[in-house]
Amino acid sequence: MIINENQKVELFDKFYNWIKEDGLKPKKSERLHKKKIFASLLANDEMTIENFKDFLKDNTKNEARELLGKEIIYKEKQYFINDIEIKEKKFFIVAANLRIKCTYSQLDEIKKNYVVE
Repeated sequence: MIINENQKVELFDKFYNWIKEDGLKPKKSERLHKKKIFASLLANDEMTIENFKDFLKDNTKNEARELLGKEIIYKEKQYFINDIEIKEKKFFIVAANLRIKCTYSQLDEIKKNYVVE
């Protein structure tokens, strides 16, 4: 998984909240703790990068879950998404008479080109 610097900056607040929810607590000041983690992330600290990669996986799965309840156009027909089945390397969009296997790398394309806004 390739991580670019923009991802680190753009997603840092979500990442910090994710690690806080996982039980990480600052010893003294949350502001200083947050700055230290941000600096470690930008400096490619091995442990921080490993946590960031785990966060990105969870974040992507959550983005796929956000498709639930939306409408999608597939083969010129419109379907209501009534389930999203999450797997490790893929997910399935489930609607009445429809089950589409997708990879997480397709998620942006699916949201941009097939989901009805």
